[in-house]
Amino acid sequence: MAVRLWVLMRLCRSRLTVTGPRSFGFTSAFASGTERPNASNVNFGVGQTVANSVTVPVGADGKVTLFNRSGGSTDLIADVSGCFMGQLMPPATPVITPPTTITTFAGSDWGTVNGGGTVGVGQYEFTINEPGTYPAKGFIYSVSSAPVSSYPVNVSCDTPRVAQFVVVCPADGRKATATVGSVDYFTFISVWAFDYAGNVSYPTSYRFSVANAMPTPTTVLPITAPSGGSWVPVATQTRGTPIATGSCQGDVSSGYPGSTKMNALQLNGAPGQFGETASPAVNTVESFSVSGWFCPAKIAGGTTQSLIAQVADSGALGGALRLDPKGSPELDTWTTANTLEQVQTWPQSDNAWMFICAVYDKVNQQLRITVTSGGTTTTWTTAATSTQSRLPSTSGAVRLGEGFTGQILNPVMTQGILTNDQFSNVQNVFTPTSQGVLR
Repeated sequence: MAVRLWVLMRLCRSRLTVTGPRSFGFTSAFASGTERPNASNVNFGVGQTVANSVTVPVGADGKVTLFNRSGGSTDLIADVSGCFMGQLMPPATPVITPPTTITTFAGSDWGTVNGGGTVGVGQYEFTINEPGTYPAKGFIYSVSSAPVSSYPVNVSCDTPRVAQFVVVCPADGRKATATVGSVDYFTFISVWAFDYAGNVSYPTSYRFSVANAMPTPTTVLPITAPSGGSWVPVATQTRGTPIATGSCQGDVSSGYPGSTKMNALQLNGAPGQFGETASPAVNTVESFSVSGWFCPAKIAGGTTQSLIAQVADSGALGGALRLDPKGSPELDTWTTANTLEQVQTWPQSDNAWMFICAVYDKVNQQLRITVTSGGTTTTWTTAATSTQSRLPSTSGAVRLGEGFTGQILNPVMTQGILTNDQFSNVQNVFTPTSQGVLR
C-alpha cells in the first residue's frame, strides 16, 4: 500500500509514525516516481505505535511515497516539520577565487603574491562560491602549509573553529569570504561545501606562495645562569643538533672529540631557579615564534615545567613553551580575560633531546607546534580565539627553564612567523660562546 503526500521543496524533514499495525513489518519513505529502496525508516511489531525522524527527497511531481511492507494494514502519520532545497548527492565542489593581490598561473589552481609578499605578513581575502544548482548551507575551509584531504566530523553552522578548520555560513548559501595569512613560503587553502542534509562536497584547494621570510633573528639576549644552574658544554653535530648521550645532566661532551661544543643551560627544577633576560623578546599580542633543543631529566615531573616564557606587562605570563605534568610539550598564550589557550602534543621521553618549534599565528588565529624526537616529527594545530586580545608584553623579561630539570640548548623567541627552514637554519646563528635567548 502506498500513500502520496504533496510537498513543495526537494527535501523534506518529517516525523513518521506507525500506529495500529495488524502485522509486523516496516515502512519506507522515498521520492515519488523513483525505485523503492530496500531499506526501512520505521520498524514495527503488531499493535505498536512507533515514530522516527525522516529526511526524504521529493519526486519530480512534488510528492513523497510512503510504503507499508507488512502482512496487514496500518495507519501512517507524517508530520512535516520543514522542507528545504537539497540533494542526496554531495553539493558541487566550491570555487576558490584569490584576491587581486595574488596572480594565478593560467590554467592552474596556484598563484603568487604580487610584489613577493612575506611569510606571516599581510591578509588575503579569498572568495568561496557555490556553483551548483542549489545553495550550500555553509563552507568549511582550512589554512595550512600542505594540502588537507579530511575535515572535522559533524560540522554545522554552530561548529566552532577547530584546529586549522573554519566554518562559514553565508545567508545566501552562495558566497563567502575567507581571510587568510601565509603560514610558510607555500600556503594552502582547502574548501568543502555542505548542504542542509549534511552532505559534504569533494574538496578543492588553492596554493599561493610568497617570496620572502621575516629577517632571521640575530640578537642573543644574555642570560646569567641562576645560583642553582650553570652553562655546560654539549657536543653537537651540524646545525647545532646535540649528540644523544642518554643523560640530561652535567658536561657529557668530552666523549666526542672533534665535535662542536655549544653552551646549554643546566637547571635543577628548584623553585625560583631560572635564567632571565633584562628585556622582552616579543610582544605576545602579535604573532611570534619560539624554538629550541630541550633535554628533560624527568619529563613527567607531576608539575608544569616551563621551557621558555615571556612575562607580560602585568607580571603574569603572556606566552610560554612548557611541558605539562605528563610531559606533553605545549605552546600556551593568555588573553586579557585570563583565559589560557594552548596547542599540545603527546608526552616525550626522559633524558632524550627533542627539538620543539611553535608559532602563535595572529592572522589565521592558530597555535601550531612541531616536535622532533627520536627521528619522529609530529605537528599539531589548535584554533585560537579572535574575540579576545592577548596579554601585552612590551616590558617583561624572558624566563628560561622555570621549574625545569634538564638542559636547554639554543633557545629562540622572536617576533613574526619563522618558516620551517628558518627554524632549522637559525640554529647556525648560535656560537660556542652564546649564553642566552635569540631574539
